[in-house]
Amino acid sequence: MLRASSLFSLYLALAISLSDRAASADDFESFVKPLLTKRCAKCHGKDESNAEIDFDSVSSTEQFLKKPKLIEQMIEVISANDMPPKSEPELGEVTRSKLLAALKTSLRSATSGATNKRPGIRRLNRFQYNNAVRDLFRLNRDVFSLPEKLMTRRDNYITREKMPDSVNVASLSLRPAPGLSGVRSFPKDLRASHGFDNQANQLTLSPLLLDAFLRLSVSIVESPDFSQQTVGIWNEFFKEPSTDADRKKEIRSRLARFLKLAFRGPVQNTTLDRYAAYVSAKLDQSVPWTDVMKKVASATLSSPKFLYRSSSGDAADAQFELASNLSFFLWTSGPDEALLSLAEKGELADPKVLNETVERMFADPKIERFLDTFPAQWMQLENVLAATPDPQKYHHFSFDKSYPASLQMLIEPLLLFDAVFVEDRPIVELIAPEFSYQSEFLKTWYTSDLKSPVIDTQKIVEQNRQNDARRKELTAALEKSRGEFAALIDPVKKKILGTRQKDEAKKTPLDLKPFAAWEFDGNLKDSVGSLDLNPHGKIEYENGMVVLKRAYLLSKKLPVELKAKSLEVSFTIPNLDQRGGGLIGIQGPGDFFDTIVIGERQPRHWISGSNGFSRTLDFPESTPEDKTNQLLHLTMVYQEDGTTTLYRNGKPYGKPFRKGQATFPKNNASVIFGLRHLPAGGNRHLNVSIDKARFYNRALTEAEVQAAFSGENTFITEQQLLTALTEDQKSKRTSTLKTIRESEKALNNVPANQDPRKLQEDSKRNFDNGMRNKLRAQTFQRVAATDARYGGVITNAAVMSMTSGPKRTHPIARGAWIIEVIFNDPPPPPPNDVPPLNEEQTSKKLTIREKFAQHRENPDCAGCHSRLDPLGFAMENFDITGRWRDRYENGRDVDSAGRLMRKHNFGGVVDFKNALVKEERRFAKAFTAHLLRFALARELSPADSLTVESIVDNSAAESHRLRVLIRAVVLSEAFRGSLE
Repeated sequence: MLRASSLFSLYLALAISLSDRAASADDFESFVKPLLTKRCAKCHGKDESNAEIDFDSVSSTEQFLKKPKLIEQMIEVISANDMPPKSEPELGEVTRSKLLAALKTSLRSATSGATNKRPGIRRLNRFQYNNAVRDLFRLNRDVFSLPEKLMTRRDNYITREKMPDSVNVASLSLRPAPGLSGVRSFPKDLRASHGFDNQANQLTLSPLLLDAFLRLSVSIVESPDFSQQTVGIWNEFFKEPSTDADRKKEIRSRLARFLKLAFRGPVQNTTLDRYAAYVSAKLDQSVPWTDVMKKVASATLSSPKFLYRSSSGDAADAQFELASNLSFFLWTSGPDEALLSLAEKGELADPKVLNETVERMFADPKIERFLDTFPAQWMQLENVLAATPDPQKYHHFSFDKSYPASLQMLIEPLLLFDAVFVEDRPIVELIAPEFSYQSEFLKTWYTSDLKSPVIDTQKIVEQNRQNDARRKELTAALEKSRGEFAALIDPVKKKILGTRQKDEAKKTPLDLKPFAAWEFDGNLKDSVGSLDLNPHGKIEYENGMVVLKRAYLLSKKLPVELKAKSLEVSFTIPNLDQRGGGLIGIQGPGDFFDTIVIGERQPRHWISGSNGFSRTLDFPESTPEDKTNQLLHLTMVYQEDGTTTLYRNGKPYGKPFRKGQATFPKNNASVIFGLRHLPAGGNRHLNVSIDKARFYNRALTEAEVQAAFSGENTFITEQQLLTALTEDQKSKRTSTLKTIRESEKALNNVPANQDPRKLQEDSKRNFDNGMRNKLRAQTFQRVAATDARYGGVITNAAVMSMTSGPKRTHPIARGAWIIEVIFNDPPPPPPNDVPPLNEEQTSKKLTIREKFAQHRENPDCAGCHSRLDPLGFAMENFDITGRWRDRYENGRDVDSAGRLMRKHNFGGVVDFKNALVKEERRFAKAFTAHLLRFALARELSPADSLTVESIVDNSAAESHRLRVLIRAVVLSEAFRGSLE
């Protein structure tokens, strides 16, 4: 491109000479030529032809008009106010307008009669190939993985008139959904400048790639996923016709329709004959119909007529080429039958029909493919996936390797583009919209400091001190109350037991003849060593009690088979810690079990069973006395009819319930009998004494159960105790129990002490886990643009991140992105002999702007930097991940002020965006040029710039709405005329 600084003197001379004259091509002889000789020869003459331009060689209007590219460049630079240089007076608006009119007239004359350049022959790119194959077979899935599809929509909103307020979308680019099993794609296509991957000069076909296409076509039809369930045309193409069908006619009918769609146009009879003859020959060889048609389909996919798009130059093919170009532009696939039908009738090129066709294509779900390709490539959003900000400074960007923040960031501008398309909004809203779509992650990213809440250490320490003091106070009160309770109750109990023992001594105890699979009775110390112990726990004998610490006792085998037997259990719970709990039970084969549980915190017990039945029973009448040096007897009695009865302290508790046969087969049973914490992590060990445990060789009757407890039973019922107490003792007992309960409740309610360091670690971990969950979220909500700094395709985290380095922002990269994407005026590459900015040799106290000021002192750099720097530094308040900052790490304030197009001063990014809105026409022109280039799949020529001007002029009355611009591109002579 011609450098703006090299043309300044020329444009200034032209402006002065032509300021009061009507612009025309003939002005060159009268005004331009003398000015070139007088004012520009020193820079653009034969002695010094800067930018390889020698105006001395341009001596006539004819020679000037033979240089349309030069004229186009002059128009671009003048339109952008890149001339005159700051050292020269600026052009007046009237003079500037006349000059542009003269140059546009010259360009129109220079390109008059020139035929539109046709794209060369080019193959389908990956996205086009996938969609063309998918549409041809009406597949219900992609052919292969497509990482270039940056956003996957979970909701079907593209064909609506308004975007919903909440949408479900995700970026699967790093883990794309698989296609057909066993199908591997060909390599990813190269991107041309501006990021488009559909440009004809890039879509070549090497021998190696041709071989890949051949193998690909075979793998598609041979995939196990390629079946009647996934292929929509299976019955009409691959399924064998009925036996009474005319085989020859059926073959030609099926092939004619299939090949017409595959080759995107009419099929010559010789081609159809060749395919039909192949099918007939294979069928005559007894090859199954489906296998033959798969081979035909594979051959079709590897045919040049399918793989390539080209212009034949034949007027008869023009309509079909228009249909193909239109479908690949908007649907990224081949034309459907309706498009081919209009082309066959010769009606498609008619502007009215073409406009109606575009509306139909807008309403088709396949329009989503346009939104999958153009916006992402126009904004070059794929680059954000390569962003690698320093993880030490920007922890949350990539702390989850599977879900980097970039996957959430790139969705925001894409959803905005979706909304502008769906709602047919003016394209200037892409720069400064009234809304955006953000996830919870993005909301947090933009508005939070991304730090977990800070724990107040001093407050925690003080609270722990208060908790300790309170626990000490309550424990002392509780022990005092328990001592008073024992002093009151114990003498009464001894008196009752003494009387009972005298009475029972006169009776003969009932011998129930226990079956000693193993038996505990009385002192258990001698029995401990003979029991099998689960290796995960520990068993000890302490102070006359068997103590199990996180363990249970296990007997793996029984000497005989037990059916419908009874288990008698009694135990004492001396001062059981309220955080603990106990379990005593038996475990049979399979899922049979019965369990008696001592509940924690409340004196509650229950029994549960399995074998297809389970039930829970509470003991609401239990009291704290049951947990305070009391003996509790529980017996489970299994009857031969399959019922089970629970006895509590010698009396039935609840009704018998049926749970199936209780069986303990010989040599095949696991019998668990023991105690363990419920839940794990209670008190250090359980002080529960097992007083008796025995199996009986037959089921007990109710009388036998009661008799078993009548002799050696030491349990005193509540009623017996109350009968023995005086009224004063009862009153004192009640008040003491109340005090105990209140103290226990208060003690339980004292919060446990907290570790400040652990709390801070937990806070950070919880925050990070919350961010991870937000990274995986797929809901984006429409939010009003309450902060003008954010929103739009420029000031979003994706663009800011992808135009930064790992350590710092890159204003030049950001400026280059603006000038290329927003203004469509990319700068030339930097000279090879210009050294890069050496930041190591610059002071750390300098801002980035100050460091580049030194770099710009090189005259070879000044020209481009004068254009790029103001654009890049306008966004310098955004750090390398798109988060706002007012100062650099060295404490210096960020300076984002500048001047746009040498006429809009701005103090920051909000003013900068407002200035861009004021230059709506320039943005519309740039955007339309991108759109036309994408539609034509080729580089634009000088003549195309006039097409762009015309589209922008004609769409101004409709505020350059997106769909209006797309229609205008399709209806333009550049798009339609390239095929005439």
